[in-house]
Amino acid sequence: MKQMKKVLITAPYMLREKKKIEGLLKDYNFIDVTWAAVNERLEEDELLKIIPEYDGIICGDDRFTHSVYEKARNLKVIVKWGTGIDSLNEEEAKKRGIPIYRTPDAFTEPVADTTLALILAFCRNVVKNDNILKNEGWDKPQGYALFEKTVGIIGLGNIGQAVAKRLSAFGADILANDIVEIDSGIINKYNVTMVPKEEILETSDFITLHCELNSTSFHILTQDSFNRIKKKPYIINTARGPLIEESSLINALESGTVSGAGLDVFEDEPLPVNSPLRSMENVLLSSHNSNSSPARWGHVHKNSLDMLVKGLTS
Repeated sequence: MKQMKKVLITAPYMLREKKKIEGLLKDYNFIDVTWAAVNERLEEDELLKIIPEYDGIICGDDRFTHSVYEKARNLKVIVKWGTGIDSLNEEEAKKRGIPIYRTPDAFTEPVADTTLALILAFCRNVVKNDNILKNEGWDKPQGYALFEKTVGIIGLGNIGQAVAKRLSAFGADILANDIVEIDSGIINKYNVTMVPKEEILETSDFITLHCELNSTSFHILTQDSFNRIKKKPYIINTARGPLIEESSLINALESGTVSGAGLDVFEDEPLPVNSPLRSMENVLLSSHNSNSSPARWGHVHKNSLDMLVKGLTS
């Protein structure tokens, strides 16, 4: 009989489907699971109180600091439910020989769909038209077709490419920028023009971000970026909040430097209730929910458990 392993589950999406996960856990009878009480993530002080006793964790964006790793004396594996591991301090984990597993390309399709939905909502004035009629009006604000617009994609990885695929079907003029060389086959297939980031800032009607969050992409859009803007674009971010210096985006929205924004992610999550973004009519918001997809969630649930077992038994 295998020795029991103590596992902590803090991933909010697994907590939301606890009964389903408990059904999957029946196949792993050597795992003793504790379900943490989590809203969005566990912060450092919360982890410090509980992490010492666990052999493994399936987490969301929990704050794994140096101090947390110092206390995690029994930890053998960290599994990130999903893709982004910027909060997990990968360098500290490597020093201690603790593997971090994740599910690459987990939510490419739903996130790309959300991105296109936001772009189309602004192009076609979906919300504005709805509000006019619900307020007893009958006006016809100018809408645009996507083939009339230039969309700049910053970060042409899996999700960026999926967005380009969708945009190409609508005939949009697609510009892109990435710090790594992109396969020419992808560029040609979706009719993408690779350009410097500055050209995207100066010529795009929409700017959409699809970078991982790391030292090269943190605050990839700052006040200096918004100062370079010429066409009053819409800003779309379904990737990571800290890609944008949020205070500068708010200034750009208030000054009219940008026409609007579609945001699923924020520098601080949950988004503070007093954030000016919550009251701006030209901003569409969602609560880090662009990954929503029963099929993709189910895949990540199963893959996360499989990776946990691999880390505990290898």
